[in-house]
Amino acid sequence: MLDKSREAALLGVQIYNNPLISFRTPGYIVQMIIAHTALFHAVFERNGVSYWYNKPDGSPEIIDGDKRAWDITKCLQEYYPTRTLPEVENLRAMIAIRNKIEHRFVPQLDALFSGKCQALLMNYEQILVKEFGDYFALGTNLALALQFSAYSTDQQAVLRKAQSREYEAVRSFAEQYDAALDPDIVKDLRYSFRAFLIPKIGNHAKSSDVAIQYIKYDPDKPEEMAEYEKQIALIRDRQVPVANLGMYKPSQVATEVSRRTGIKFSISNHTSAWKLYEVRPRDKKAQGCDTQYCQFDEPFQTFIYTEKWAEFLLQKGRGTIRARAHSELP
Repeated sequence: MLDKSREAALLGVQIYNNPLISFRTPGYIVQMIIAHTALFHAVFERNGVSYWYNKPDGSPEIIDGDKRAWDITKCLQEYYPTRTLPEVENLRAMIAIRNKIEHRFVPQLDALFSGKCQALLMNYEQILVKEFGDYFALGTNLALALQFSAYSTDQQAVLRKAQSREYEAVRSFAEQYDAALDPDIVKDLRYSFRAFLIPKIGNHAKSSDVAIQYIKYDPDKPEEMAEYEKQIALIRDRQVPVANLGMYKPSQVATEVSRRTGIKFSISNHTSAWKLYEVRPRDKKAQGCDTQYCQFDEPFQTFIYTEKWAEFLLQKGRGTIRARAHSELP
């Protein structure tokens, strides 16, 4: 049952991330509901809970020769003690949407339900790991899907016009469903996941380690979120070569040391430091530079300093702080 559950979830993600499939959201939702149902059945089986429908006389209901197992709605009622949790409402919403779109073909619903689809997968993963451990997590099998840009406004208008009755029926249903819920549930990321993908421009080595950064949706900052929504759809970061990446000018070294130690460290102090530790020549030339700390920039005829040099000075500054604290002890 656990294998079936994971396979159904991975198949749902495969369907959703396939740019050649138009029946993406409905296909994904169907597979994820199968995944949740099998996952709940696996939990009940392990816990010794009978998850079968019975007749009034107590005998099991039989369908096509097999006992009738609990459906997803019954599983939800048994697994969760309350129906007001965001993850419960997310799954209940997806069940309702599945029932609504089961006999419809409305490709443009992808954007309408993308947040709920993402939350559905994250909630599934949380139950999976909670009940059966990290070994079964899907995280090692999944990566961020790379998709083409979303439909243009004109393309969306054409699709909606061609299937206006179907689209409006489902959209209206989704809006009414959300309106009936507690606003705090609707805003919760476990009900509908919201994130922005921001292109990162790396000025230092550490800031360019991750190509994509998630910015959490904050409903308490509507103006800021509206600005993101206006400017961002889905952006792939383009790495642009940057000369002297991760290097510092003397003034930047001084500022960093002052900020991170709390000790005033001036350009004059920096000059004294490179002279004391002989990290560079006094003349403007590359020969004589201790390259782990300093390099000579030929086009600009100046010296630039490494992160390691800044860390070296920070260690010296912390040593000064410790010595000062020790001398002040009674």
